[in-house]
Amino acid sequence: MDYPKSVPSVGLVNGQFVDEDVVAATPGSLIPAAWGNGVTQEILNVVQAAGMTPSEASNNQLLAALRSASLFTTAAQFDSGRSVATTEFVQRALGSYASSRGIAGAAQLTVADVGCSIGLGGNAAYTVTLPDAAAVPSGATISLHCRNSAAVTVASKTGTQISPQGAYLASIVMNSGESANFVRESGVWVMYGTAGIKYSAAFGAQMNSPGYQRLPSGLIMQWVVGGSDANGNMTLSLPVRFPSSILGGIANEANPAGWSASNATVWALDVGASTTSVVVARVRNIDATGIKPSPGISGRVLVWGY
Repeated sequence: MDYPKSVPSVGLVNGQFVDEDVVAATPGSLIPAAWGNGVTQEILNVVQAAGMTPSEASNNQLLAALRSASLFTTAAQFDSGRSVATTEFVQRALGSYASSRGIAGAAQLTVADVGCSIGLGGNAAYTVTLPDAAAVPSGATISLHCRNSAAVTVASKTGTQISPQGAYLASIVMNSGESANFVRESGVWVMYGTAGIKYSAAFGAQMNSPGYQRLPSGLIMQWVVGGSDANGNMTLSLPVRFPSSILGGIANEANPAGWSASNATVWALDVGASTTSVVVARVRNIDATGIKPSPGISGRVLVWGY
């Protein structure tokens, strides 16, 4: 739309309409029917696009049309086109979470949960499955925080799509008080938050016997169980090798049910004979005849080092 500059003798001054000046004897500009109809139709197009019926008696229909939901619709969730963004679209895409909800049982999350903050409640263990990473765009985020008194398993829908601390897993476990943000990166759900700490190499662990626990400071605690030989000595391989040295440890009887005051055993960790991969403990029996080696005694050792 423009001023009717192409119409002969339209009488525009500096490209705009002017009124007739009787004193100066200058005519006013012409408003051609085609131009007047064009301007009116431009306005009517907007009013009608908003689903409104044009009314001669109303002077605010254009404003009402521009403010209507019919013209300014919120684009689809992952729309990346050049259409005008409504505040609803911006709120959903940036800054605050798009929405929040709670889960208290097994659930399959969907693309609609992208951008949501989801609380995991309840009192029993269950599994929450993430959407297939291939079905959501890069940067899609789902936030989970666990309030369940039991553990909640967060599973991948397809294969090993969860990556906490660089590994690729089919599922992870969240305990009460832990949080996790799952961000779709490079075709997988990369996990950030406190729930991922236990999957870090700095917190590596083997929670059985034998077992170990690493700490970020470099300290490693290890525990092993075995039996004493004919000389009352117990030599056991450690689950992992200490990178530098053993700092200390303790040993005791693993089956104290048969202990009695008249037949007690004394345990000692032999740090000097132990290495970074093997621990040595000695057990002696004390009775009325004195102190002597105790063969075949079940014992356990806890050692720490770095």
